[in-house]
Amino acid sequence: ACSIIATTTFKMPQPARQQVRRVVAGHSRQSKKQLFRPETFVVLVIFVLVIAWLSAFLGIYLPAANNNTTTSADDTHHQLLKGSADNSAAYGSEEDFPDHYLTFSTSCSASQNWQSFMLFFFAHKVNQPGDVIRIASGCSDQQKQELEGFHESVIKKLSPNFHVHFTPDFTKISGDNYKYYNKPFGVRHFMTHWLKYDGSNDRMKNSIIMILDPDMILLRPLTYDFTSSNVMIHRSERGPPKVKKVMHGQPWASLYAFGDGPFKQDLNYIFSNHTDSPALKVTDDERRNNYPGGPPYMATGKDMWSIVSAWTELVPNVHHVYKHLLGEMYGWSLGAAHVGLPHTLAESFMISATQIGRGEGWQLIDALKDDEVCEYSVMKEYEDKLPYTMHFCQNYWLGKWFIGKYRLDSDFLKCDKTLLMEPPKDIAKQFDFYIKPGGKPYGVKEPVRPEVAKREAFMICQLISRFNDAAAWFKDTTCEEGTANHEKSFIFHHSLDPDNNEGGEKKAKW
Repeated sequence: ACSIIATTTFKMPQPARQQVRRVVAGHSRQSKKQLFRPETFVVLVIFVLVIAWLSAFLGIYLPAANNNTTTSADDTHHQLLKGSADNSAAYGSEEDFPDHYLTFSTSCSASQNWQSFMLFFFAHKVNQPGDVIRIASGCSDQQKQELEGFHESVIKKLSPNFHVHFTPDFTKISGDNYKYYNKPFGVRHFMTHWLKYDGSNDRMKNSIIMILDPDMILLRPLTYDFTSSNVMIHRSERGPPKVKKVMHGQPWASLYAFGDGPFKQDLNYIFSNHTDSPALKVTDDERRNNYPGGPPYMATGKDMWSIVSAWTELVPNVHHVYKHLLGEMYGWSLGAAHVGLPHTLAESFMISATQIGRGEGWQLIDALKDDEVCEYSVMKEYEDKLPYTMHFCQNYWLGKWFIGKYRLDSDFLKCDKTLLMEPPKDIAKQFDFYIKPGGKPYGVKEPVRPEVAKREAFMICQLISRFNDAAAWFKDTTCEEGTANHEKSFIFHHSLDPDNNEGGEKKAKW
């Protein structure tokens, strides 16, 4: 409203405008009595009435001193499509802010159900704008029914912009069983059947589509605009983008440590139907510094459709020559190269492996003060110091403190289950070793460097605190009154005393 007022000019008749200017500026040569002659008063009244009419016509208003405003039903619906009003204000006007779709691909297993809940919960906590969509592939009829009920009764309470989209099982499309096919083909199914992507629709082409993994926790909102952020961009001969935004021709992704691995495969076989593919002509520097990307992937709708189309075409051939975990990621890299879309690779989109030298956002964690390492806050001042996501695909340990997704019971959110015991805030200073819950022999102390200890402490503190926060909300939302167990007592060893190893490995879970 203020911008419209500032740029709107009402052209009064020249004599009246001159008279008002003289009155307001105090430059009239008339006496005070002359200033308030009847004809002058009439001119002022007409001026005020015309301004009031113009304001009403254009919908302009001056906000009250307490900044309260009213919102129409149409405005509310528009905000739901765009994400929260707070985020729209933070990132620019809603007219300029593209639709955001954050997706992640899962199976329908119990473990991926709780991981999905965590991703939704922290998308809510950080006020992630736009829609967040779980792409669930290969569910049985019963699993689909249960998941739909869970989504309506629990997830929708976090946000009406949180959704689940079901797809067929794509794991056997090449005759064997490769579960990671569900990601590329699931995303394509989502774009075709949920989003109903239409290349002639400018709004869809200009939208921002992201792909994360279910075992990622958002530490701050992830949007297309990194202009004012502390994002760490990986160096390449192409240089950083002139405009730090996800744009047409400028997809972004997190840097992963597989280098030019995709281009070392049998490219003649992979591109047997595209012998003149641009992927065969990329430079060595682009292979190493613009294509080894992984989740979070970010692209405009137009570019995402191009990459996903090439991804789904090429990934069966990639799997044929490279039958390993990273095959579908190699397929993404080669698909992006095939359609001529080198990436801006960010080193601070995620943190995961504490002992890695470069390539993840650990530099930001290393810079935290000691008393900030175990601080759990969603205040913007704290968020802005952090990477964008925690990718908890590793085990994290310090002393006998531990957290790892494979040792968490899939039903640890249940009402009767205890929460996790939370570590002391100075855990990084207390230990220079760790003891594995399943170490062989049990009780062996493995040394940890001080810089790694700080990183391990961050992951342990932040994951345990956040899992507890989400679990407490879940219990308060779903459990009958008086049945929610909020006791923070579960540990992954029989004792936290490093010198007490009685009982050996604690194989029983909750």
